[in-house]
Amino acid sequence: MMIFKRWFAPKWQHKDAAVRQQAIAGLNVDAQNKEILHELAFNDGHEAVRRAALEKLNEFSLWWQASKQDNAERLKQYAESQLVQMVLDNRISAPLKRQFIEECHRSSILEKLALTEVDADIRFSLLMRLKKTELVLANLQQELLNLEQKRQLLTLITDQKQLEKLSKQLAEPLASELKLQLQELQQAKDKPVQVRKAINLLLAKLNAVRERGDLTQMQQKWQQYQQEWDSAQSDLALLEDAAELTQKFSKIKSLTEAAWAPLLKEQQQQLAQQQKLAALKQQQQQLETQLQVLQHELAQLMSEGRLDETDPLAAKATNLLQQITQSELATPVKTGLQKAVTAFERQLQQLPAQAEQLFKLTRLLADWSSAVIPTDATQFQQIDAKYQQWQQEWNKGRKTLGAMLPDSLAQAQQQLNVQWQAVMTGFAGQADKNLKSVRSKLAEFRRLYEAGRYKVLFGLFKGIQQSFAELTEAQQQQLTKDYQAAEQQLQQLNELQNYIATPRKQELVAQMQALAEATDVEAPQRAEQVKLARATWQTLGRADEALDADLNQAFNLACEQAFAPCRDYFAAQDEQRKQNAVIKQQILADLTALLDQPLDKAFDSQLTRLQKSWRESGPTESALYKELAAQFKALVDQLKARVRAQHEHNLAEKQQLVEKAQLLLTLSVDEAVAGAKKLQQDWKQIGFAGKTDQQLWSQFRLICDQVFANKTAAKQQQDQQWSEQQQQAETQFNEVAAQCAQATTAAELYTAQGALKALDVPIKSALSQQKQQLLAEVQQKLDTLEQSAFNAGYQQLFDALAQTDVTAEAIPARFREDFAKGNESQLTRAQLTTAIELISGKDCVAVDKAQVQLQLLSDKHNSGNSLTVDALLKRWLSFGAVKKEEQGLVQRLKAVFA
Repeated sequence: MMIFKRWFAPKWQHKDAAVRQQAIAGLNVDAQNKEILHELAFNDGHEAVRRAALEKLNEFSLWWQASKQDNAERLKQYAESQLVQMVLDNRISAPLKRQFIEECHRSSILEKLALTEVDADIRFSLLMRLKKTELVLANLQQELLNLEQKRQLLTLITDQKQLEKLSKQLAEPLASELKLQLQELQQAKDKPVQVRKAINLLLAKLNAVRERGDLTQMQQKWQQYQQEWDSAQSDLALLEDAAELTQKFSKIKSLTEAAWAPLLKEQQQQLAQQQKLAALKQQQQQLETQLQVLQHELAQLMSEGRLDETDPLAAKATNLLQQITQSELATPVKTGLQKAVTAFERQLQQLPAQAEQLFKLTRLLADWSSAVIPTDATQFQQIDAKYQQWQQEWNKGRKTLGAMLPDSLAQAQQQLNVQWQAVMTGFAGQADKNLKSVRSKLAEFRRLYEAGRYKVLFGLFKGIQQSFAELTEAQQQQLTKDYQAAEQQLQQLNELQNYIATPRKQELVAQMQALAEATDVEAPQRAEQVKLARATWQTLGRADEALDADLNQAFNLACEQAFAPCRDYFAAQDEQRKQNAVIKQQILADLTALLDQPLDKAFDSQLTRLQKSWRESGPTESALYKELAAQFKALVDQLKARVRAQHEHNLAEKQQLVEKAQLLLTLSVDEAVAGAKKLQQDWKQIGFAGKTDQQLWSQFRLICDQVFANKTAAKQQQDQQWSEQQQQAETQFNEVAAQCAQATTAAELYTAQGALKALDVPIKSALSQQKQQLLAEVQQKLDTLEQSAFNAGYQQLFDALAQTDVTAEAIPARFREDFAKGNESQLTRAQLTTAIELISGKDCVAVDKAQVQLQLLSDKHNSGNSLTVDALLKRWLSFGAVKKEEQGLVQRLKAVFA
C-alpha cells in the first residue's frame, strides 16, 4: 500500500528535492497551483526548491517576505536582489514601491533607486533620506525633479565651493538663487567682523561724547548712540566677547554720567536765569503795552476833540513811570521806558499846539477833497503845483503830530492820495516822455545835419514843431536853445535847396529829352531810366520860383515821350500775364482734382509737380494774382492737411510699433526675435510719417538691433554652456571610463556601472554611443566574473571533496544544503557520475553507461522534464564525503565542470 501511495503521490511532494524542482517547473501559476507554490516557497526544507517556487510565482510581496523570513542567507540575498531589480524595472505599483523604500534600510539599494527611479516624488524622498552629496549633485543636473524639490535638495549642500560650482552649472532661476545664497553666506561669514567694527566704532563714539563742549549736543548725541547700541543688541550676540563689550559700554556710561554731573548743575542754574529773564521780558512787554494804551487813548481824545479830558491820562502816566522805576528791569531798558513815558507827558503838555496842527491838516484835506482830478494835460499843468504843495504840508503836519494823528484822518488822506496819485503819476510820466521825445528828435536833427542828410530834416522838423508845442512852458524853456538852433539851420537849408535844385532839374529834363530821341535802348531799360528819373526829380525839392513850373512841365513831357516805345512791350507783357493766369487756373483745377485721389506715392509726386509748375508759370496781373494765389494756397493747404493727417496717422502707428518693439525686450529671446520680424514687416506696410519718420526709424531699428543682438548673445551663451556641459560630460565620462578600466572586482564593476548609468550625457551624441558601448563592456566583464566565480565554486567544491573527511562547512555555501543528505535511492554515486558525463556531452567510458542512459530516459518519461547537470550534482553530493576509492569519480566530475 505504501508503494502505491508513493507511486501516485504528486511530484511536488516527492522526497527528492530535484524532483520537486522539476515539478515546480511544470506547474502553472493559476489559483489551484498558486497555493502549492506558496507552500513550497516558504515551507519546503530545501533552499533550491523554495527559490524555484519563488521564481515561478515571481511576486514582489513574496520576494519581500522571503528576504526577511527565509532561513538561508543566500536565498535572502537573492530575494533581495530580485526585489531591487523589480523596483528598478518599475514593475510594481507606486504605493508598494513607497512602502518597500520606507522599510528598506540598505543604503546601496536606496542609492541605486535614487539614480534610476522615474517618479519624481519617490526619488526626491530617497534623496532627502540618504542626504548624499554626490546623489544630490547628480539629480540637480537632471530635469526629473521640479524647481521646489531642487531648492530643498540645495539645502543639503553646505560646502561653499560646491555651491559656487553649482551656481555656474544650474539653469535659472536656481543659478540666481544660489548666487544670492552665496552672497548671504558670505555676508553671514563677514558679519561678525563687520559687527565688531561697528560696535567698536560705536563705543568709541560713546566714549567721545563727553568730550564735546555743549551739554545739549552731548545729550542728543548720547541718545542717538544709545538707540544705535540698543538696535545692535541682536548682532552683538554673534560675538564671543559680547559680555565684555557690554561691560565696556556700562563703564563708558558711568564715566559719562559722572562727567556730566557738574554740567547738569550748571545747566539748571542757566535755566533758572533764563526763566528770570523771561519774567523780566514779560514785565517789560506789559509796561510797553500800558504805554501804548495811553497813547491810543490820547489819540482817541484828540480825534474826538475832547482835550479837556486828558487829566486821567497824566495820572496814569505818573503811575506807569513809578512802576518802571520800581521794576528790576535792566538799566538800559528801564531808561528807555522812562524816556518814552516822559515824552508822553511832554506831549500832553503840548496838546494845544498839536490841536492847532490837527485843525490845519483837517482843513488841508477839505481843500484837497474839493479839488477836481485832472483829465487832460492842460488841467494837469494847472493843478500839479498845488498837488505838490498839499503833499509837502501833509508830510510836515504828520511828522509834527506823530502818533497823535487820528486814524480816521490818516485813512482819509490815504484814500485821496490813492485817487490822485495814479492820475498825477500818469500825466507826469507822459509829460516826461514827451520831453524826452522832443529832446531825442532835436539830437537826431543835429546828427543828420552834421552828416549832410539835409533832405529828411524838413519832415523831421515838422514833427519837432508839433511836439514842442505840446510841452509845458517849463519844459519848452529847457529846450528853447536847441529848438531855435534847429529852426535857423532849416532856414539856411531852404535857401541852399533853391540854389542846388534848379541846375539839377534842368539836367534831368535834357536827359529825358535825349532818351525820347534814342532808338537803341530796350524797353525794360528805358522804363527803368524813366522811373529812376522821376524818383530823382522828387528828391530835388523846389527850384527857383520863376523856373519851377516850366521845368516841371518840360520834365513830364519828356518822360512821356521817352516812355512811349515801352507801351507795346508792356502790352505784350500783359498778354503773357493773361496766358500765365490761364496756366495758373489749370493748375488750380488739377489741384482740385487731386483732392479726391488716394494718398500714395503718385499723390506726393503729382502735388510736388503742380507746386513746381505754379512757381514756373510766370507773373500775372496783380489783383488777379492775389485771387489765384489765395485759391492756390487754400488748395495746397488742404492737400497738405490731408498729407499731414496721413503722416500723423502713420506717426501714431509707427509710435505704437516702437512701443511694441520696446516690450519685446521683456520677452524671451525667441519670442522677441519672432515679434521683431513681424513688426519689421508691419513697418514696411506703413507710409511716410513726416519729419520725425527718420527719428522713429532710428529708434525702432535700435530696438530691433538689440533684440537680434540678444538672440546672438543667447546663442553664443547657449553654445558656450553646451560646450562647457560637453566638456564637463567628457571629463566625467573619462573619469568613469578610467574607473571602469581599473575595476577588477564585481563590487568595483557594479560601482562603476552605477556611476556610468547616472552620468548625464547629450542625447544622440558620440559620447552617448561611447557610454552605451562602455556599459556593454562593463556588463560583459560582470558576466565573465560571475561565470568565473560560478565555475570557481565547482573547482573549490572538488578540491574540498579530495579530502575524505570533508564536512559541509568546508565546501562552498551553495552546495552545503545538498551535502550528505542521504536521500538518493535511484542511482549510485558512480551512476550519477556517468549520468553527469552523458548529459554534459563529455566522453564516457563507464561500463554502466547503457544502464544509466536507460534510467535517465525512464526518469524523463515519468517526470516529463529533462534532468540538468546541477540537479544530478546535488543528488551526487547527497552521498556526503567521498571515500578514498571514489576519488576517481571526483576527478571525472572535475573534468566535466572544468
